[in-house]
Amino acid sequence: MSNDINISDLDIEKYFDGELPKEKIAAFEEKVVNDALFAREVREHRQMRLDLSIIRERHTLSQLMDQIHEQEYGKIPKLMPEKEQGLESENPKAIEQSLTSQNENETQRSNRVISFKTFYLSVGAAAALAALITLGSVWILNQPGDSANTAASGYQDLLMEESQEKRADSSSDRTDRHEDRKVVSSVSKKYVATAFAIAKDGYFVTNNHVVEDCSNLKLKTKTEDGKWVDFEAKVILNDTLSDLALVQVMDSTFTELGVLPFTFSSKGAQMGQDVFTLGYPKKDVVMEPGTISSTTGLDGDTTAYQLAMSLNTGNSGGPIFNTKGEVVAVVKGKHNGKEGTGYAVRVEYMLDLIEEFETENSIRLKKPRYNQIQYKSRVNQINHIRQFVFLVEAVK
Repeated sequence: MSNDINISDLDIEKYFDGELPKEKIAAFEEKVVNDALFAREVREHRQMRLDLSIIRERHTLSQLMDQIHEQEYGKIPKLMPEKEQGLESENPKAIEQSLTSQNENETQRSNRVISFKTFYLSVGAAAALAALITLGSVWILNQPGDSANTAASGYQDLLMEESQEKRADSSSDRTDRHEDRKVVSSVSKKYVATAFAIAKDGYFVTNNHVVEDCSNLKLKTKTEDGKWVDFEAKVILNDTLSDLALVQVMDSTFTELGVLPFTFSSKGAQMGQDVFTLGYPKKDVVMEPGTISSTTGLDGDTTAYQLAMSLNTGNSGGPIFNTKGEVVAVVKGKHNGKEGTGYAVRVEYMLDLIEEFETENSIRLKKPRYNQIQYKSRVNQINHIRQFVFLVEAVK
């Protein structure tokens, strides 16, 4: 919880309910902008409210389906085993009555079976509808950021997808002797995006949606003669709320990078500030200029900036630099409905993630201390930066 005694959990709840007093709203929103930890707390609270809302809607739907079934077919029957009825007398009339009673029971049982079939068909249809809604809810919750709003408003992450065939072994083309059928090869998907070095000893940052649930991860770069060199890597820490991930090179062929010429901004970017990014929307690094068009992201997201910048798939995870060559944000997505509108996570959240990793592992990464390019032209800045921006290949 925030250390600010004037703002409590109850105040966060009141803010979302529109019940926070006017004199507190300005202070609340200012704290969200200036205090990265508090902004994360507010975002987590909003996500919790979204989760509870979906669970409540699912429960309401279940009750509605029960009401519909009760109106159409009555209450759900309880299937109880029927007692066997023996012949209590050898009297012909008694035997005849018993046989008649048994016939009636058989008729009732037959009708009940038909009723039960109708019932289970209805329940099956209702269950299928519930499953679709549940799967849809899970998909929404798994999207980065404020997914309920972003999905509806055209938000898109910038992960480039490539398909590749993956055959387990040579037996995939042979006929199965027992079932007389062929083994079908599975298909995996390869995703391409961007990552950049944050320490010379092999630590990189990219988006969580780039590397989440991947079975194989590689970082690739081009040598001076244009040949690709790739390194095995793994995710060492991620944050779904900020959509950031720390990646470490785990390849024995990797040697330390040179000293990083850029640093990380300690101040927030301002509206109208010129920025640029380097990334891999194609199989070569591309520079894209732009401007900070808003100090909040989609739907007032305080963890992100809105950019006036043309971004494409493959740009996810790319660094956003200001004119001094300082990292101010990390690209994460764009707006489909607004051409040239992108979004990037504030650098504060990246620094929080790095600090968390260092604290948990009692180590200190070899991060850059001095900005060597702040007085250079943009052309020279890019020439120094590009060797530290890598292409990511994630197989899922």
